[in-house]
Amino acid sequence: MWDQVDAQVVCRQLGCGRAVSAPHSAYFGEGTGPIWLDDVRCTGTESQLSECQHLGVGSHNCGHTEDAGVVCEATSPMRLVNSDHRCSGRVEIFHNGQWGTVCDDSWDMNDASVVCRQLDCGRARSAPQRAFFGQGSGQIWLDDVGCFGYETSIPNCRHSGFGVHNCQHSEDASVVCEYQYPPLQPSQLFCGRSKQKVGLQLTSLANAGLDPLSGHFAAKQCHQVTALHDGFVWYEIDAHEGACGTILTTNQTHAIYSNVLFLYDKNNASFLLPVRLPFSCSYPLNTNTSLDVAIRPVLELNGGISATGAQPAGSMFLFRDSSYSETYEPGRVILPVGSPLYVGVFVEETDYRFAVVLEDCFATHTSNPEDPMQYPLIQNKCPVNYRQVSLVQSGSSLQARFIATLFLLGEEYRDIYLHCSLSLCHMGTSNCVPTCRSRTSRSVFNSNSLKMITSGPFTWEISNA
Repeated sequence: MWDQVDAQVVCRQLGCGRAVSAPHSAYFGEGTGPIWLDDVRCTGTESQLSECQHLGVGSHNCGHTEDAGVVCEATSPMRLVNSDHRCSGRVEIFHNGQWGTVCDDSWDMNDASVVCRQLDCGRARSAPQRAFFGQGSGQIWLDDVGCFGYETSIPNCRHSGFGVHNCQHSEDASVVCEYQYPPLQPSQLFCGRSKQKVGLQLTSLANAGLDPLSGHFAAKQCHQVTALHDGFVWYEIDAHEGACGTILTTNQTHAIYSNVLFLYDKNNASFLLPVRLPFSCSYPLNTNTSLDVAIRPVLELNGGISATGAQPAGSMFLFRDSSYSETYEPGRVILPVGSPLYVGVFVEETDYRFAVVLEDCFATHTSNPEDPMQYPLIQNKCPVNYRQVSLVQSGSSLQARFIATLFLLGEEYRDIYLHCSLSLCHMGTSNCVPTCRSRTSRSVFNSNSLKMITSGPFTWEISNA
C-alpha cells in the first residue's frame, strides 16, 4: 500500500522537498529489528508519518524484505525551528551528520521562497534576519546565500561553501511561510433575540495551534469572551446591524445577520493570516416564536477596498500578492475582510546609495494625516502588532514593503486611508535596516525626513458569497 502520497509526508517531515518516488521491497536494503508500521495510508496533508492511518505501532504481518523506501528531491534535509509550527522559524540544515544554521548575509525573499517550497509550505511571507526566532548553536553551515528563487533547495543556491562563513549565531537567518491550519471541528452558534454567541472547542483550537483567547470579529476591537466551560470558549456580540461590523441582509422570509470571527496562532510574534470562521444568524420575518436555535457557520463574507494616488516625494501602491509584481488597476478592488494588504512604497531618488525607511504608518477615516483618530500599523520603524503587520522590506533600497491584515477600524464600513512617514538613510554610512525584535524602536542615523504620503480611500463593501 506504500505510495507516492506516503512518501510526500516523509519528505515533508524531513524537510527534503517533494517526493520523487516511493520504492518498495527493501529497495535500499533490508533493515533489522522491529517493524513499527504497516498498512500506512496517508492523505498527503499530514506533517509526519505517525499521523497517517496505520494498523498501530508494532502491529504488522511483514518481513524486512518489504521495507519501504523514499526518494526526495532535496540534497540536504532542512527544518524551521523555535516556532509554534513547521512553516516558520530559524533555518537549519542537516549536513555531515549535524544540524546547523544559515547566516543572514544577503538573505532575502528569494532565499525564503526556496525554503518554503522545499518544506512544502505556502508562499514566503518574510525573510527575518538577526536571529529573529532566537540564536542557534553549533555549526553555521552556509553564508552569503544567493538564490534566484527557482532552486529546489538552499544548497543548490550560490553560497560560500559548507562551513565557510564569517558570522555569529546572532546573524542566524529565519523564514515565515504561509501556513494552512488544520480544519477546526464544527463550532456552535447560538442565535438569541438580543445576543449571538459563537462557541469553539478548546481541544480543536489547541490541536490547530491557535490561541483560544485571540479571537475578534470584523471590528477588531470586538473580542468579548463571555465564558470558558464544558471544553468550549464562547464569543458574544449584540444581535443587531452594525454591532462589531455585523451586516444585515433580508429576503422574503428571513433577516440574516452575518459576521466573521478571526483567530490567531499561539505564536504572537509571527505574521500569519488568521483563521476565518464566517457565521450568520437567520431570523424569520413572519413569526414571534423563539429564535434561540443552534446552527452551523455557512456564510462567506467579502470586503471591498479601493486605492488611488501618488505623492510628489513618493508613492504608495496596493499589490495583488506577495510577489509585489502586479498592482491593482485604479478603481474599486473587492477583497474579503481580513485579507492581507500588500503595500509597496517607492521614492524617486537618483542616488541608489540611499534607502527608504518606513518610520510610521497608520490608518484613518479621512485623507487628513492630522486626523486625531489614528490607527497605528507601524511606529518607530517597527510593527505595532506582529500578528497583523509584517515589515517585509525597509531600509535596504528605494522601495519599502509591508503586509497588513486590515479590519474595520470601528464598527462601521467607512472609507479608510493609509498614511506613511518616510526617511532616507545613506547605506554607505549607516546600517539602515530597522531591528525590531525585542525592542520597540531603533535609530537610523544620517536619515532625512520626507513628506508624509497618503493612499486611499480604501472602502469596505460587503456582499454575500
